Amino acid sequence: MNKTSFPLRIHEDERVRAKRLAQALGVSENRLYSELIHDGLLIREQMLYMTRLREIAAASSKADALTILAKAPDTAPTSTDL
Repeated sequence: MNKTSFPLRIHEDERVRAKRLAQALGVSENRLYSELIHDGLLIREQMLYMTRLREIAAASSKADALTILAKAPDTAPTSTDL
């Protein structure tokens, strides 16, 4: 994975909080920002995915859902399904 430099502009009070948190967690300030960005991206992607699922659900009828479920094989759950 390539890493690039990216100047981040934040308020000084947030930077102080970040430095304090990074120190308490035992990580560098850079590592803290990287993890926060990573986690924030995952959360936003999941929110977008859930929004899309809600749109699909709103446009689907109960009959549509039952038609799809009827295509599923009638088999008992495996140990990994539980």
